Amino acid sequence: MTNLFDMCQKIRNNKLSFVLNPDSIWDSFNKKFEGTVNCIWQEVKFLDDTSKELHSSMNSLPSNCGGIYVFVLKTDIIPNTHLYTLYIGRAKITEKQNLKRRCKQYLNDTRPKILYMRETWGKNLYIRYLPLMDNNIIDELEEELIKVVIPPCNDRYPDVINLAMKAAF
Repeated sequence: MTNLFDMCQKIRNNKLSFVLNPDSIWDSFNKKFEGTVNCIWQEVKFLDDTSKELHSSMNSLPSNCGGIYVFVLKTDIIPNTHLYTLYIGRAKITEKQNLKRRCKQYLNDTRPKILYMRETWGKNLYIRYLPLMDNNIIDELEEELIKVVIPPCNDRYPDVINLAMKAAF
């Protein structure tokens, strides 16, 4: 029997499922954060074109604050439109942690979904970030954003109902 070349194998290997917010979860976004998320988000490229080293723009991340950061897959096929939110995280401001330090740690992160995200789409990963100084707001906003966006590379989904479990009962 002849081995057949499967032209779609690479597509299947790089498949990542997204949840397009069931039951209008976007509409449940806590209104107290609207002013915060409407602030000016900034963006840096995560990895250089080799996908092995941090991009030089990562040095512009602030080290004097915490904040929210979002890994986005950005291809510019349709400029400023074709984006996928892959991961949402937070960096508290402490003696040992800040936004710059936390984002740089993802270069060596070995969690399976982070490793997959970095190795599969590294040269097209960008970090959009919102600098913040209040650790309580940082915690609450990260949780709220994860709950309404449901990014596929996060492991924890606060307050999100497991729809499969719900459907089973």
